[in-house]
Amino acid sequence: MTQADCWSGPAGQSAMSALRRGAIREWRDGGFALIVVLWTLVLLGLLTTRLVASGRTAINLAGNLRAAAEARAMADGAINDAVFHVLATGPAHWQPDDTVHRLREGPVTVTVRIRSLAGMINPNIAPPALLAGLFQAVGATRDHAQSLAQAVITWRSPPLSAMARKTRLARYRRAGLAYGPPGRRFSDLSELGDVIGMTPRLLAKCRPHMSLHQHAAPDPAFADPVVRRALTLAGSSGQKPSRDLATPVIEVDARALGPNALSARRQAIVSIPGTEALTPFRFLLLTSCSHC
Repeated sequence: MTQADCWSGPAGQSAMSALRRGAIREWRDGGFALIVVLWTLVLLGLLTTRLVASGRTAINLAGNLRAAAEARAMADGAINDAVFHVLATGPAHWQPDDTVHRLREGPVTVTVRIRSLAGMINPNIAPPALLAGLFQAVGATRDHAQSLAQAVITWRSPPLSAMARKTRLARYRRAGLAYGPPGRRFSDLSELGDVIGMTPRLLAKCRPHMSLHQHAAPDPAFADPVVRRALTLAGSSGQKPSRDLATPVIEVDARALGPNALSARRQAIVSIPGTEALTPFRFLLLTSCSHC
């Protein structure tokens, strides 16, 4: 019997079928394993790409944070330089007249402005006529300005009696407000927005001309046109305030500009008693300014 005869019989054909089925099964198993391997490689590639991208993002973020910290430190340093120049005499002296001074350190440029607050209006000490003059100078009607000025005085002044406190509170209740005048000075200019009759638009116009750190009547020599107009309306434009007991206060605005449009802006309010004082200067406020 030849080999062909062996495979041609029923037993041979059955064996051939079994071999074919086994070969197909092995081919299918091998194909499935190949697909698994390929998908594993794809997933590993995706994970590697994601890890590399995350690493680059982390590196860039760390670099930006470092650059931002350096820019902020340079802005703070420029503020200290500005205070030194204000205290200095001779050619090194800088007048607080809002002049722009430029400092450069490597790739970073810092612009510094210094202005005196002597021409500002302090809502904690300003008389009603001056407050009304300011409100009128920025666009309020005369009646509204006078009413609002009185509301500011009421807000910052302690009530003289329990009945007076109830009367104040009742007015705010009638206006639909759940609070009333606290009877104490403003700690932030934004609190003026809670005074009855004050609108956001009117407050936005008043803020550039007000400061809580100016502890004397505004000096026309340092006042801007709006404050001078307010002084005129209040009938005190020709009066030079006494500043014998008032310590000069300045505002220093420093902006550091670095590469890749990176910037940091810092503002400081500084009291300047002078070089003859035990403490020639004192920081009253130091803040970052992201909305200016």
